[in-house]
Amino acid sequence: MITIYSVVGRILNAFHRLWSFFIKQYKLSKFQKVGANVWIGQGCHFTEDTIFIGDNVSIGRNCCFQSKHGRILIGNDVMFGPRVHIHGGNHQYKVIGIKLRDYRKDKNHDDGVVNIDSDTWIGAGSIILANVSIGKGAIVGAGSVVTKSVPPYAIVAGNPAKVIKFRFNQEEIREHERIIGYTRL
Repeated sequence: MITIYSVVGRILNAFHRLWSFFIKQYKLSKFQKVGANVWIGQGCHFTEDTIFIGDNVSIGRNCCFQSKHGRILIGNDVMFGPRVHIHGGNHQYKVIGIKLRDYRKDKNHDDGVVNIDSDTWIGAGSIILANVSIGKGAIVGAGSVVTKSVPPYAIVAGNPAKVIKFRFNQEEIREHERIIGYTRL
């Protein structure tokens, strides 16, 4: 038996989904560049105007990507678990006569680039810090703190993140890239 409550509930649910769709589209339009088939979970926060996102990227819930004075580049086919943080800058702490909280960067200050190459998986709760590159096909284990660049196809974990092993040997990498269509740079 259909009740007025179930009809109202369905209408409200449809309105909520439509509203969420428009909000998500608006947020996607704020990025510097965003590719096709990008999915962003709820509760994420970004400095959109400094972020470039490729195709087929999924970003889990409650992620925070920020780099006010730098750039964050995300390749194609990248997966982010929930609660991943990318902090593409740092505070200046060696300025004599200015308190840490009072120092302000100017527009010309460049915090560098965080580059996450294609076909990577960044595990839940990971933190990626400024001026780091994550190589093609790499995996960052859940809860890792990445302070240095990660080689292609490496699996890293820990705080600070260290290479545990590699996904493939050189012959397997060539075969993998041949099959999925990636070319080596």
